[in-house]
Order: sequence, then C-alpha cells, then structure tokens
Amino acid sequence: MGATQRFRLAKEQRRLQQQQELMQFRQSEMVNDENISQGNGYLSQSSSRAPSLSASPIMAASPNTELIDPLFSQESAHSVSLSMDDGDYGGSRHRRGKSKCKTPNRRMSISGGAKKMRRRSVAVSNLSIDRGLSQERNALNTSNLSFAAVPSNSQQSLDETILDDSVNNNGSIGLKSRVIEMQQRIQRLEREKMELSMSKAPLESRLRQAEEAWSKEQHRFIQEIESMKSAAKDADERFLSLEMERDSLKEETSRLMLAARKASSTLHSDYASNDRELAELKEKYRHATEEIHCLKIDKISLESDLKATNMELDSLFRTHEDLQDEFKEVASAQSQSSDAVIQLEALTTEHIATSAQLNAVCADLAETKSNNQAAMVEIEEERKREVDQLKFEISVLRARRGNWEEDEDGDVADVEDEAVLRARIEERDNRISELEEQLFKSEQLRRVMHNRIQELRGNIRVFVRTRPFLPGDGNSTDSPIIVAPDGESLDIVRGDRDKQSFGFDKVFAPSAGQESVFTEVSDFVQSALDGYNVCLFSYGQTGSGKTHTMQGSGNGAMRGIIPRAVEQILTQADILRSQKWQFTMAASFLEIYNENLRDLLISLSNQSATKTKAKKLSIKRDIHGKSYVDGLTKIKIDTKDPVVGMEQLENVMVAATRSRSVASTKMNSQSSRSHSVFILHLQGVNEENGTVVEGSLNLCDLAGSERLDRSGAANDAKRLRETQAINKSLSCLGDVFTSLANGASHIPFRNSKLTYLLQDCLSGDGKALMFVNLSPTVSSSHESICSLRFAQRVNQVELGKATKHVQYLK
Repeated sequence: MGATQRFRLAKEQRRLQQQQELMQFRQSEMVNDENISQGNGYLSQSSSRAPSLSASPIMAASPNTELIDPLFSQESAHSVSLSMDDGDYGGSRHRRGKSKCKTPNRRMSISGGAKKMRRRSVAVSNLSIDRGLSQERNALNTSNLSFAAVPSNSQQSLDETILDDSVNNNGSIGLKSRVIEMQQRIQRLEREKMELSMSKAPLESRLRQAEEAWSKEQHRFIQEIESMKSAAKDADERFLSLEMERDSLKEETSRLMLAARKASSTLHSDYASNDRELAELKEKYRHATEEIHCLKIDKISLESDLKATNMELDSLFRTHEDLQDEFKEVASAQSQSSDAVIQLEALTTEHIATSAQLNAVCADLAETKSNNQAAMVEIEEERKREVDQLKFEISVLRARRGNWEEDEDGDVADVEDEAVLRARIEERDNRISELEEQLFKSEQLRRVMHNRIQELRGNIRVFVRTRPFLPGDGNSTDSPIIVAPDGESLDIVRGDRDKQSFGFDKVFAPSAGQESVFTEVSDFVQSALDGYNVCLFSYGQTGSGKTHTMQGSGNGAMRGIIPRAVEQILTQADILRSQKWQFTMAASFLEIYNENLRDLLISLSNQSATKTKAKKLSIKRDIHGKSYVDGLTKIKIDTKDPVVGMEQLENVMVAATRSRSVASTKMNSQSSRSHSVFILHLQGVNEENGTVVEGSLNLCDLAGSERLDRSGAANDAKRLRETQAINKSLSCLGDVFTSLANGASHIPFRNSKLTYLLQDCLSGDGKALMFVNLSPTVSSSHESICSLRFAQRVNQVELGKATKHVQYLK
C-alpha cells in the first residue's frame, strides 16, 4: 500500500516539473517576440523619418507617390525572409531538442513563431524599399532643382521645356540624355510600384489571418497557464493529503504490528487449548461413531415406516384432489347463488314487512273477533229478551181467552206466534241492512264532498300511517298510538292521564297494507295524468317506514306508491289510447345530500360507465317561471307496452337504490341520509281535437328527522354533518308551511334546495299530499307527537285551487 502511494507521488512530481519547463519556454518565447516587435517599431519610425519625394517635380508628374527599386526590394525581402526563417527554425529545433517536448501544443507554438518571423521579414523588405526610394529622391532633388518651376500640364511639354533650356544653356547634350534616362527610370519604377502594391494585398490578408491565429493561440496559452496553475495547486493539496495519508498509514502499520504481536502471543495459547479440544473431539468422535451405528439401525426401521407413510400420503393426495374438485363445484355453485343471495335479502326484507303487517292484521282480527263476540252475545241476549217479551205477551192473550179456546186452538196459536216472531226478526234485519247501506252511501258522499271542498280550498291533505312492530323493536307490543275506528283520528296515550287526540284526512292502522294505502291516493295520482302538478311526500322520524311507503320492496304486495302510481298511469294511458290520446313519460330520480343535488340515474345515461362523471345540478326557472333541474337525466318510459314500461321503471328504481346515500345508525340500519325526489314527467296529446296536457308527479321520500343522542351521530363527524343538513332542510320546510298558513307576503322557498325544488307544487299551482309516518314504540312517542303537531299546521295551509295545464293546438 505504501509503495503504491510513493509511486503515484513521484509520477505526479515528474508531471508538474514538465509543466513548469513548458511554462518557462513559453515565457522566453513571449520575451523574444516583444523584443522583435520593439525592433520593428524602431525601423518603422526610422522609415517614417526618411525624406519624401512629394516636393520633387518628377514625383508630382507621376501617377504614384512612391519609388521602389524592384531588384532591391525582391532580393532584400527574399534574403531577409530566408535568414529569419532559418534562424527561427534552427532556434526552435535547438530548443525542442533541449526540452525533449513532443506534445502537439509545442509544435503549434513553433509554427506560430515561424509565421511571426515571416511577418517581420515582410516588414524589413518594405523598409529597404522605402530606403531605396528615398535615395533616388535625393539624387533627383540634387541634380534637377531647376525643374521645380515647370508646370505639370503634361509629360510632353515638360520634355520640350527641358530640351529647349538645355540647348539654350550652351547646348549641354549630356544633361538632356540624363533627364531622358531619369524619366524612363521613373516610369519603370512606377510600373514596378504598381506591381508591388498589387502583390502586397494578399500578403496583408495573410498577415491579418496570422495575427488573429496568434491572438487565439495566445489566449489559449493563457488559459492553459491558468489551468496548469490550478492543477499545480491541486497537486500540492493532493501531495499534502497524500503525506497525511502516509502518516496515517504509518500509524496503522504500527498498530497492526502491535496487534500481530498480541495475536502471536495468543496463538500459542490457542494451540494448547486446541490440543486439549482435539483430544476431547476424538472422544466425542468415538461416541458419535457408536451413535451412527445405532442410527443406521433406526434408519432401516424408519425407512420401512416411511414407505408406509408415503403410501398413506398418496391416498391422502388423491383424497385432496377429490376435495379440490368438490370445492370447485361448491365455488361455482356459490358464484351461481350470489344472485340468489341478493334476491334472498330482498325477500327477507319483504318477509319482515309482510310478517309485521300480518301480525298487525292478526291483532286487528283478534280485537275485531273479541268485539264481534261481545256484540253477538249482546244481540243474543237482546233477542232472548225480545222472545221472552213476546212469549209474555202471548201468555197474556192466552189468559184473556177462555180455557176452552186454549184447549181447542192451542196448537194453531203457537204456530202463528212463531210466524209473527220470525217476520218481525226478518223485518228488523232488513232495516239494519238498509241503515248500513245508507250509512255507507252517506260516508262515500261525505268523502267526495270533503275532497271537493279540499280541492276548492287548496288544502294540503295529510294522511297518517303507523307502521307495525318489527323484530328490532323488542318484545313489547304495547303501542301508545290508538287509531279510531272511523279512520280519521288517533290518540297518543303517554301514562295514565296524558292523552292527546289528533284528526286528519285519513289515518291508517298498522295492519293497513300497501294496496289499501295506495287506494286512498289513487285519485290523487290520477290528477297528474289530467295535467296537474302533483306532489306527494312522506314525513316522519327515522325508521318510521317512509321509504317502505314510497318505494316498498319486491314486485308483489309490498310494492310502494311509486311503482303502483306508474303502473296506474300506464294502465290509464293504455285505456285513453282508444280515445285518441297519446302519452309520453320520462322518469327522473335525484337526491338532496348536504344541500347538494345529485343525479341518481347518471349510470343509465348514454355515456359509458368509465366516462360517466357526476355533473353539478342546479335549479333554474324557465321563461314561464316554472322550476326545473338543469342537467338532470330523464329516462323514457314506454307507454305503448305497460310490461316494458314497468321493466324500465324497475331498472330506474334499482339504479336509484344503488346510488342513494344510505348509512347505518342506532335507530335504523338502512337510514336514508338524503331527501330523494322521484319526478315523472307526463305529456298527453289528443290527436282528434289537438288538446295537450302536461303534468308531473313528484314523489318525495324525505330523510328522517332524528335526535343526535338517539341516532349516535354525535360521535361521527360525517353522520353529524348529514344530520345537521337534514334537520336544517326540514326546518326550512316547516318555515314555508308556517308562512303559507299565516298568509305571509314572502315565502322563504329559497332557504333550502328542497323547498326551492317543490316551489311549484307548494305555491298554489299544484296539489300536495303529505304522509306522516309514525313508529309504534313507546320510546318514539315524543317524536310522534312532534310529527303530528307539524302535520296539523300543514293541514291548515290553503294553497288555493290547483291549475290545470292544458293547451289547445287546433
């Protein structure tokens, strides 16, 4: 471990040394470049101080302003360039051989130096050309100062002037030839200058490109220097950490050496203990060998037992497979009987209700039987008294007549007396039958007149129904509710002296069945088919039988008002079809849960089950001021075939029952936690006279009013919130009925979604009937009294005559 660390450290030091040498070399190159640039500056300054030829008349006459000797410029530039290139190459080669650096960056730096030296050679050649031009200018100035006053119109006029002057001045022919030669040379120099200026442009572009490359290379070198500095710093830090790690390794080595010494000392003691343990193990091995011999014997016996066990297991496996087959058959039978279990639950509920009603009927029959027996005893006694009286009268007549007449005509008189007695009895029986028939007709007439008066006054009719005892009510069958025989009043007895009496439009005893209850409201349901807005709602405490009254259970005698009402309307619509009436029906079902409207038939809409999403419903008013629920699902009911229509209604009831909010409380295991409203939209058109009637049947199953201490909702936050919402909406309903009874100018229909939905039925536009459901138990007597007092206030409300919605298209 230590040798590896030292090797890495030495390698890192060599790398850092090479980087430092490279940095020193690059710094020396930068110094040389600066010195050369300073020399070029000096040369450019000296060339700028050279005399100009602009004052010469010859230069003024030429198109260019510079004189360049082509031989001197080309040869001097070439020689300087070669010398500089060779020197740079030799110097770089010498340095490369000395440093032994073969990296690509080093090669690039050397090529960059060669480019810089070429740029310096070009500058030196330009300087030599400028010097040659300055010498020529000086020669021309010294020899031809007299040409300064000559105008510069044209080259020909200048030549002629010079020739004339030379002839006049003693005919100096040599000067003239000199001037001609100088002119020719000036022209040649001008041409060469033009050529050099044309060749100078690509060199300047190359120079600019080389300078840009050098600036980039210099920037890269600076970055590399910075990175190398940081790398050197990191290497120093790493070196320090390695030194610290080396120190820790030394300490670890010393600690391990000490531990090895201790281990060697303990090793000797372990050897001695191992020798002792070896002797003990040999002894144990001997005993183990003996035990193995015994175990082999036992193995043989166990193998024989194992064979028998395997045979038994095979038989058990076959039995297990048979049991699995039987289990699969039972599972399939159980899956097939799942629907039967659901039907059994429904039949159980129906059986409980039927049993309760049967018990109530039996109790009524027993009471009627006892009453009839007492009446029969009284009638028999009365008849006996009448017979005794008649016999006494006959005996008196007989005493008045003579003994001889009695002896002769005794037998004839007895026969006549018996005939008279039978005639009188028959006459009285006929009289009783006539009186009973008159009483029945008068009762029917009274009911018809009462209903007409109620319709004219617009009173909300109130029916009261007491449910029979259920198995969960306990063993006691003593009810504080006593229904009067007239079927229009009842008494609630609490204790010996507390007795309260109430009277309503109709009071049903616990023995009254679903059919007898619907018979009383059938005329009321018929009004919806005649074009009225009809509302029938059930009210009462939780567990009093409201849902059973409205919906019922099963398809037999336990059906409630909703299926029976639809069946009656379908039957009447089929009958009216012969009178050219065509009816359309659509059913809707919603609930009001925590003051929110929820569609219970959204699963039966046209949307798929996966895409079905509960829409937010709202109550709105149309252009005629009628209330309707926006977005509520409407399921069409077939009116042409009553059987198909009832099947569609059954699907509606099943879907609504599955979607409705139901929970278990201490008072009711299937307590409704919301108000449900079944709406049947009706429209009839007479094809013969064009009459159109529109009506609606609103059947409301209100949630039960309950006390928190009895229902146990105070311990559950969700149940508590539901109970508060239920009691609040029922309180708003009571406020609406109170305002209607008092004739207030403002009716608070908008205080609750329930009252706002039923505004059309409760504001005089339709007919309303309330069912008050009571529980027969003694513990519920207080809630029963509160419900009956509320029903009395409702019965006093006068809505006015209902409006029939009829239009005439023809």
